[in-house]
Amino acid sequence: MWTLGRLTVRDRPSRMVVRHIDYAELLQQVQAAAALDRAAAEQVSLATVTTLAERMSHDELVRLGGRLPNQLQAAVQGGSPTCQPFGADEFVRRVAERIGVEPQAAWTRVRAVLGTLEREVAEMEEVRQRLPRDFDALMA
Repeated sequence: MWTLGRLTVRDRPSRMVVRHIDYAELLQQVQAAAALDRAAAEQVSLATVTTLAERMSHDELVRLGGRLPNQLQAAVQGGSPTCQPFGADEFVRRVAERIGVEPQAAWTRVRAVLGTLEREVAEMEEVRQRLPRDFDALMA
């Protein structure tokens, strides 16, 4: 990863990621990774980003928010000015509650969203570095 001014670029084997991820593309990747229909992929994507905005401070998420699709930016902007420090299990529990499934079922769905964002949005690396190690399993 390298930085050019305010632009962060993450090298990948086949391409470099510096873009605003397309909402339809994000949903397709989440659908494929978690075997969901489009409505469920939308629901878990919004719930995951909303929960991430609760977990991290608004200042920590500003750069990420600028790279997210418009449909998810409001969730980041609505985040707390301060963070609520909770671990990965509580993160998954909150998402599960938002989408109306058991935490065991939500785990795979959250992982699909965070994994997709990490692969496609360079700013997720900054987010990952600020989260405790127990989040690593969710971002694989």
